[in-house]
Amino acid sequence: MVSMRAEKIPELAKLRVLVVDDNDYILNLIKMVLTDLGVGDSFLARDAVEAMKVMNGTAAVNFVICDWNMPGITGLEFLRKLRADGVTMPFIMLTARADEGSVIQAKEIGVDAYLVKPFSPIQLEKKLVALVTGLKDGDPAKAKPSSA
Repeated sequence: MVSMRAEKIPELAKLRVLVVDDNDYILNLIKMVLTDLGVGDSFLARDAVEAMKVMNGTAAVNFVICDWNMPGITGLEFLRKLRADGVTMPFIMLTARADEGSVIQAKEIGVDAYLVKPFSPIQLEKKLVALVTGLKDGDPAKAKPSSA
């Protein structure tokens, strides 16, 4: 079990997360973490073109986790397109780029959270919880657990 919590956070069950990364290991790791956290549904795409097809299809996605460095359309270009189209859903950028300039560039385009690779499942959990619950530090222990 990845999470240190016994209870699930109710807001996570409502998520339909699109995960975009050209690395199968990362895709599967994130899917495993999302499943463990009780996320409602997750969709996997290996590039931005495939991600756009998922979003334009029947999947009612309401959250995106996307790698920056992908062949073809980068994660940053994908984010730019989404924001230009008026898509405001939360967007976590995954990247090995830890420099301040990259972080600022992503924030200016509208990224909601930034996660530097390599990352731990707990770091991903904290970013996700922070965005869906509004808790600034994303500490799952401070989130209101479900009573079910």
